[in-house]
Amino acid sequence: MQGEFVSLRPIRDRDDYDLIALWSASDAGSYSSGSQVFLTGEAMEAFVAKHGINYLMVVDRSGEPVGGVSWQQLAYAGSFEVGNVVGSSDLWGLGYGVESVNLLLEFLFHQRNAHRIHLMTGLFNKQMVQIFLTGPIRTEGVLRDFFFLDGEYHDALVGSLLREEYYAFLKSLGTQPNDMVPVADKAAARTMLNRRISEFPAIRPDGRSGGEGSDTSAA
Repeated sequence: MQGEFVSLRPIRDRDDYDLIALWSASDAGSYSSGSQVFLTGEAMEAFVAKHGINYLMVVDRSGEPVGGVSWQQLAYAGSFEVGNVVGSSDLWGLGYGVESVNLLLEFLFHQRNAHRIHLMTGLFNKQMVQIFLTGPIRTEGVLRDFFFLDGEYHDALVGSLLREEYYAFLKSLGTQPNDMVPVADKAAARTMLNRRISEFPAIRPDGRSGGEGSDTSAA
Protein backbone atom coordinates (compact mmCIF):
# COMPACT_ATOMS: atom_id res chain seq x y z
CA MET A 1 0.00 0.00 0.00
CA GLN A 2 1.87 2.97 -1.35
CA GLY A 3 1.08 6.66 -0.94
CA GLU A 4 2.88 9.83 -1.95
CA PHE A 5 4.83 10.22 1.29
CA VAL A 6 4.46 6.92 3.14
CA SER A 7 3.55 3.29 2.59
CA LEU A 8 2.24 0.51 4.82
CA ARG A 9 3.97 -2.82 5.37
CA PRO A 10 3.45 -5.77 7.73
CA ILE A 11 5.31 -6.08 11.02
CA ARG A 12 8.43 -8.12 10.28
CA ASP A 13 10.15 -8.89 13.56
CA ARG A 14 10.68 -8.00 17.21
CA ASP A 15 12.46 -4.78 16.21
CA ASP A 16 9.15 -3.47 14.89
CA TYR A 17 7.42 -4.29 18.18
CA ASP A 18 10.27 -2.56 20.02
CA LEU A 19 9.53 0.57 17.97
CA ILE A 20 5.80 0.38 18.70
CA ALA A 21 6.59 0.02 22.41
CA LEU A 22 8.95 3.01 22.22
CA TRP A 23 6.33 5.18 20.53
CA SER A 24 3.67 4.09 23.02
CA ALA A 25 5.88 5.33 25.88
CA SER A 26 6.58 8.69 24.21
CA ASP A 27 4.59 11.85 23.59
CA ALA A 28 3.25 10.14 20.47
CA GLY A 29 1.57 7.56 22.69
CA SER A 30 -0.17 10.28 24.66
CA TYR A 31 -1.57 11.84 21.50
CA SER A 32 -2.71 8.55 19.98
CA SER A 33 -4.21 6.83 23.02
CA GLY A 34 -4.45 9.45 25.74
CA SER A 35 -1.67 8.07 27.91
CA GLN A 36 1.83 6.70 27.79
CA VAL A 37 2.10 2.91 27.92
CA PHE A 38 5.35 1.44 29.20
CA LEU A 39 5.83 -2.04 27.75
CA THR A 40 8.77 -3.95 26.35
CA GLY A 41 8.66 -5.06 22.74
CA GLU A 42 7.97 -8.60 23.90
CA ALA A 43 5.11 -7.48 26.12
CA MET A 44 3.70 -5.30 23.32
CA GLU A 45 3.68 -8.28 20.95
CA ALA A 46 1.82 -10.36 23.56
CA PHE A 47 -0.66 -7.51 24.20
CA VAL A 48 -1.41 -7.14 20.49
CA ALA A 49 -1.99 -10.88 20.07
CA LYS A 50 -4.19 -11.12 23.18
CA HIS A 51 -6.52 -8.32 22.12
CA GLY A 52 -6.74 -9.17 18.43
CA ILE A 53 -5.11 -5.95 17.29
CA ASN A 54 -3.60 -5.81 13.81
CA TYR A 55 -0.67 -3.48 13.13
CA LEU A 56 0.97 -2.24 9.96
CA MET A 57 4.15 -0.20 10.01
CA VAL A 58 4.18 3.21 8.33
CA VAL A 59 7.44 3.76 6.45
CA ASP A 60 8.70 6.78 4.55
CA ARG A 61 9.99 6.78 0.97
CA SER A 62 13.39 5.52 2.12
CA GLY A 63 11.76 2.56 3.91
CA GLU A 64 12.41 3.96 7.40
CA PRO A 65 9.63 3.22 9.94
CA VAL A 66 7.99 6.47 11.05
CA GLY A 67 4.80 5.24 12.69
CA GLY A 68 2.07 2.64 12.69
CA VAL A 69 -1.61 2.07 12.00
CA SER A 70 -3.85 -0.45 13.68
CA TRP A 71 -7.28 -1.98 13.29
CA GLN A 72 -9.38 -4.25 15.44
CA GLN A 73 -12.61 -6.00 14.52
CA LEU A 74 -15.54 -5.00 16.71
CA ALA A 75 -18.65 -7.01 17.59
CA TYR A 76 -19.80 -7.55 14.00
CA ALA A 77 -17.97 -8.64 10.87
CA GLY A 78 -17.10 -5.65 8.72
CA SER A 79 -16.95 -3.25 11.66
CA PHE A 80 -13.48 -2.06 12.69
CA GLU A 81 -11.90 0.39 15.09
CA VAL A 82 -8.74 2.03 13.76
CA GLY A 83 -5.86 4.02 15.20
CA ASN A 84 -2.59 5.55 14.10
CA VAL A 85 0.60 7.02 15.48
CA VAL A 86 3.47 9.01 13.98
CA GLY A 87 6.47 8.26 16.16
CA SER A 88 8.54 11.44 16.12
CA SER A 89 7.16 14.90 16.85
CA ASP A 90 9.52 16.23 14.17
CA LEU A 91 7.30 14.48 11.59
CA TRP A 92 3.97 15.76 12.89
CA GLY A 93 2.15 18.09 10.53
CA LEU A 94 3.85 16.73 7.40
CA GLY A 95 0.84 14.73 6.25
CA TYR A 96 2.18 11.34 7.31
CA GLY A 97 -0.70 10.70 9.69
CA VAL A 98 -3.41 11.71 7.23
CA GLU A 99 -1.96 9.65 4.40
CA SER A 100 -1.39 6.57 6.57
CA VAL A 101 -5.02 6.69 7.74
CA ASN A 102 -6.20 7.06 4.14
CA LEU A 103 -4.15 4.03 3.10
CA LEU A 104 -5.61 2.01 5.96
CA LEU A 105 -9.16 3.03 5.01
CA GLU A 106 -8.49 1.96 1.43
CA PHE A 107 -7.21 -1.41 2.63
CA LEU A 108 -10.16 -2.06 4.94
CA PHE A 109 -12.92 -0.91 2.59
CA HIS A 110 -11.48 -2.09 -0.71
CA GLN A 111 -9.75 -5.32 0.35
CA ARG A 112 -11.41 -6.40 3.63
CA ASN A 113 -15.03 -5.55 2.71
CA ALA A 114 -15.42 -3.23 5.70
CA HIS A 115 -18.87 -1.77 6.30
CA ARG A 116 -18.14 0.66 9.16
CA ILE A 117 -14.94 2.22 10.47
CA HIS A 118 -15.00 3.57 14.03
CA LEU A 119 -12.58 6.30 15.13
CA MET A 120 -11.99 8.14 18.39
CA THR A 121 -9.57 10.85 19.42
CA GLY A 122 -9.00 13.10 22.41
CA LEU A 123 -9.83 16.79 22.20
CA PHE A 124 -6.19 17.51 22.87
CA ASN A 125 -5.03 15.99 19.54
CA LYS A 126 -5.16 18.89 17.10
CA GLN A 127 -4.03 16.87 14.08
CA MET A 128 -6.64 14.13 14.52
CA VAL A 129 -9.42 16.60 15.28
CA GLN A 130 -8.56 18.30 12.00
CA ILE A 131 -8.87 14.95 10.19
CA PHE A 132 -12.29 14.43 11.79
CA LEU A 133 -13.58 17.84 10.80
CA THR A 134 -12.16 18.28 7.29
CA GLY A 135 -12.57 14.83 5.72
CA PRO A 136 -15.34 12.32 5.09
CA ILE A 137 -15.55 11.12 8.72
CA ARG A 138 -18.97 11.71 10.28
CA THR A 139 -18.76 13.06 13.81
CA GLU A 140 -21.16 11.08 16.01
CA GLY A 141 -20.70 12.63 19.40
CA VAL A 142 -18.51 13.61 22.33
CA LEU A 143 -17.65 11.41 25.32
CA ARG A 144 -17.27 13.69 28.30
CA ASP A 145 -14.14 13.43 30.48
CA PHE A 146 -13.03 10.26 28.70
CA PHE A 147 -9.26 10.81 28.86
CA PHE A 148 -7.11 11.94 31.79
CA LEU A 149 -3.96 13.73 30.68
CA ASP A 150 -1.72 16.41 32.19
CA GLY A 151 -3.67 16.55 35.42
CA GLU A 152 -7.13 17.05 33.94
CA TYR A 153 -9.90 15.26 32.09
CA HIS A 154 -10.46 15.68 28.35
CA ASP A 155 -13.44 14.85 26.17
CA ALA A 156 -13.20 12.32 23.35
CA LEU A 157 -14.48 12.92 19.84
CA VAL A 158 -16.17 9.88 18.25
CA GLY A 159 -16.77 9.41 14.55
CA SER A 160 -17.35 6.82 11.88
CA LEU A 161 -17.22 6.25 8.15
CA LEU A 162 -19.55 3.89 6.28
CA ARG A 163 -18.69 2.02 3.12
CA GLU A 164 -20.98 4.00 0.80
CA GLU A 165 -19.73 7.28 2.30
CA TYR A 166 -16.13 6.29 1.62
CA TYR A 167 -16.72 5.54 -2.05
CA ALA A 168 -18.94 8.61 -2.47
CA PHE A 169 -16.15 10.77 -1.04
CA LEU A 170 -13.60 9.33 -3.45
CA LYS A 171 -16.01 9.90 -6.35
CA SER A 172 -16.46 13.54 -5.30
CA LEU A 173 -12.67 13.93 -5.53
CA GLY A 174 -12.59 12.34 -8.97
CA THR A 175 -10.46 9.47 -7.76
CA GLN A 176 -10.83 5.80 -6.90
CA PRO A 177 -9.04 3.26 -4.69
CA ASN A 178 -6.12 1.29 -6.04
CA ASP A 179 -6.92 -2.23 -7.18
CA MET A 180 -4.64 -5.11 -6.20
CA VAL A 181 -5.31 -6.84 -9.54
CA PRO A 182 -5.47 -4.72 -12.72
CA VAL A 183 -8.91 -4.39 -14.31
CA ALA A 184 -7.49 -5.65 -17.62
CA ASP A 185 -6.33 -8.90 -15.99
CA LYS A 186 -9.76 -9.50 -14.48
CA ALA A 187 -11.44 -8.90 -17.84
CA ALA A 188 -8.97 -11.20 -19.60
CA ALA A 189 -9.67 -14.02 -17.14
CA ARG A 190 -13.43 -13.67 -17.69
CA THR A 191 -12.95 -13.58 -21.47
CA MET A 192 -10.92 -16.82 -21.37
CA LEU A 193 -13.65 -18.57 -19.39
CA ASN A 194 -16.41 -17.35 -21.71
CA ARG A 195 -14.42 -18.49 -24.74
CA ARG A 196 -13.93 -21.91 -23.21
CA ILE A 197 -17.64 -22.25 -22.45
CA SER A 198 -18.59 -21.26 -26.00
CA GLU A 199 -16.22 -23.89 -27.45
CA PHE A 200 -17.45 -26.64 -25.14
CA PRO A 201 -21.04 -25.89 -24.16
CA ALA A 202 -21.15 -28.99 -21.92
CA ILE A 203 -18.63 -27.35 -19.54
CA ARG A 204 -20.50 -25.31 -16.98
CA PRO A 205 -19.09 -22.25 -15.15
CA ASP A 206 -18.99 -24.24 -11.90
CA GLY A 207 -16.48 -26.63 -13.49
CA ARG A 208 -18.85 -29.62 -13.84
CA SER A 209 -19.74 -31.25 -17.13
CA GLY A 210 -23.30 -31.46 -18.31
CA GLY A 211 -24.27 -35.04 -19.06
CA GLU A 212 -27.37 -36.50 -20.66
CA GLY A 213 -30.45 -34.75 -19.40
CA SER A 214 -28.38 -32.01 -17.75
CA ASP A 215 -29.34 -28.39 -18.19
CA THR A 216 -26.19 -26.72 -19.58
CA SER A 217 -27.83 -23.44 -20.49
CA ALA A 218 -26.50 -20.29 -18.90
CA ALA A 219 -28.39 -19.02 -15.89
